[in-house]
Amino acid sequence: MFGKGSKVEQLHTADTRPPAFLTVVGPEVLRTDRDGLALLQRHVPEGQRFEFISPLEHGAERPLNSEFVLSLFIDPSQLDGIADKVLESRKNGHHTVLIVAIYSSQFVALGNWLDKRAIAGRLSGVRLMVGGDVDSIAAQLPQRLLKVTEDNVIRMPASAEIENSVFKNFYVFSPELQSLVARVRGFARNGVTRAILMGGPGSGKTTIAYYYYLIRGLGQWVAVNLAAENVGDKAAIKSLLCGHVSGAFPGAAARNGALTTARDGVCFMDESHEIAGAVMEVLMEVLDQGQYMPYGASAKRQMECALLYATNRSWQHLQSGVNLDEFTRLGAARLEVPELNRREEDMIAVVAGALARLAAPCKDWKAPTGMSLESWKAMRACRWHGNIRGVIRVLEAAFVDTASLTGDSLIQLAEIERGIEMWEPKTHHSHQIYAAA
Repeated sequence: MFGKGSKVEQLHTADTRPPAFLTVVGPEVLRTDRDGLALLQRHVPEGQRFEFISPLEHGAERPLNSEFVLSLFIDPSQLDGIADKVLESRKNGHHTVLIVAIYSSQFVALGNWLDKRAIAGRLSGVRLMVGGDVDSIAAQLPQRLLKVTEDNVIRMPASAEIENSVFKNFYVFSPELQSLVARVRGFARNGVTRAILMGGPGSGKTTIAYYYYLIRGLGQWVAVNLAAENVGDKAAIKSLLCGHVSGAFPGAAARNGALTTARDGVCFMDESHEIAGAVMEVLMEVLDQGQYMPYGASAKRQMECALLYATNRSWQHLQSGVNLDEFTRLGAARLEVPELNRREEDMIAVVAGALARLAAPCKDWKAPTGMSLESWKAMRACRWHGNIRGVIRVLEAAFVDTASLTGDSLIQLAEIERGIEMWEPKTHHSHQIYAAA
């Protein structure tokens, strides 16, 4: 079936053939899995090439000549050579995509590899899959045979307003998030200076807003958490946002508010469902005229920064919080951050990264290398109202129980289910107030 002249070709030294649609790179033992390879081949358009090669055959001397490259259950630590060729191909104007398929037992190795590539600025053109065998990968493959238009990571300081803050990785693998990032880039490059980011808790709104700031490339990033800062005191809110002059309060020195500090950068207002009462009173002039007056000052200042809002509430909740005249003054375009349960590839990266970070400091404990396939299926079936934050809390609980109590090499279903019960209950009164309940 796969002999000479078949669509599953062996290694050729000449580079005269047309590009392959799909090249599968996997352990040599998979070459004999005729049924599995046939399932993969079915997704290759008629008249286009499909080939299988081993990692040894994909050496430095072999040029990359394929639209999609599927790394099938290879140890992620061995992927740099293939990934570098994908990057080189993309720099030469091609749209080559590397699809990394792993066993669920390889999560930690994948997390370490993603982190290394992200830090080096060499994570692009990659898609992710988890499966237990070739058949399961073949079933998922049609969802991965899509172009990757954006980088796979946003590198953001853990504390963006503190110098020398450590950086964290926000992974962008899913088509849904790739599309959102492209739209945010369009906003930043085309003069959209007011936008509201909507999505559940822990979905990544702050990072998406920070990406807008990176693309805008101006001024400073200033974040204000309105839920924490809104004490109902108009003078305090005006000082926070607009600043105040020396002597505005007894013994007060002059203070730059958030709008002045941002200059022509970005003022990010988190928890913006709290834009009501004193906050709205202060913002009315800013939103209407693009001007503001520091508390106690005698002259107005021009607002130069972009205003980005974020909320985990629904649009209906925001509308009902203030009168319609006030609401329309926000003047913001909507950007909706998709929930994590709709973004399987991003969830794979979140799980891999979290388990790798948990495993790194272990000394006395034997850190699990990943999780059982049943555990992964339970993760995928969960709604994740807490999004990334909820996933990490569950993984922390399951990791600690596994490493300290059972000593298993993989996190088992019981530990995942116990973590979900603790941190991501199926029913809770707060579910109803979020943007995507």
